[in-house]
Amino acid sequence: MTETGCNWSITAADGGWAWRLTDRESGQILIADVAPTRALAAALVVRAIARGMTTGAARSLAA
Repeated sequence: MTETGCNWSITAADGGWAWRLTDRESGQILIADVAPTRALAAALVVRAIARGMTTGAARSLAA
């Protein structure tokens, strides 16, 4: 399995669950948002990884 080159996190936030992907080397946030449920936040993380979120990918790929 190939590494994605990113780290992800899901944390409780006001009114929902904050999720984000960050570049493994630079720590730069690739995409971040808040979902109403933890399950949806997890699904959005998986979706962003599956669509190939990298530092060179457009933000629209994860939307």
